[in-house]
Amino acid sequence: MGLPWGCSHPSHNRHSRGLLTSLVTLLLLRLGSAQLRVEGPDHTVTATVGQDVVLPCHLSPQRDARTLEIRWIRDKISETVHHYRNGEDLYGEQIGAYAGRAELVRDGLSAGILDLRITGLRPSDDGLYICTVEDADAYDEAIVELEVSAPFFHNAQPWMVALALVLVLLAVSIGLGVYLFVKKSKLAVLEGSRGRCSEGTRVGLERG
Repeated sequence: MGLPWGCSHPSHNRHSRGLLTSLVTLLLLRLGSAQLRVEGPDHTVTATVGQDVVLPCHLSPQRDARTLEIRWIRDKISETVHHYRNGEDLYGEQIGAYAGRAELVRDGLSAGILDLRITGLRPSDDGLYICTVEDADAYDEAIVELEVSAPFFHNAQPWMVALALVLVLLAVSIGLGVYLFVKKSKLAVLEGSRGRCSEGTRVGLERG
């Protein structure tokens, strides 16, 4: 005997529910694999000329980044600082100024850490850097700001800078004062010598 209209066999329902669950699971896995979020620090990275620095960047949520394409570029000039893809460092597009100075810190790649190390900082290294990551399904990037300062002014407080300027001005003033005093003394001695010479000449003439 057939089933009433609008009803289906229980085995068909179970099969349909199983198929639907599988499709949803595959879709969620697909979306999860496509999701790629790159995060940088929420503060400016500061360092001194001549130092080595690490620019932090990571994937969120954490995932293995060893099979991804990672590229660090300068913001304004859009040129490559370092390029990594499928386990290899690619130097063909690297800016000459960073040759031998920039490298990806590989120790943390398996945990989604994409840090870039720059050695022997130069004033020209100051500025914005972009950490870009992509795979077959997704792309994302994060901006990292690097501030490179001269050794004296690194982490200096405003009052320290003001005090240094005051001391420099004071030293210049003292030096100028000493110079003027010495010059005035020499002029006084010279005038005295001229006066004595003139007096001696006059006395000699009168005696003669």
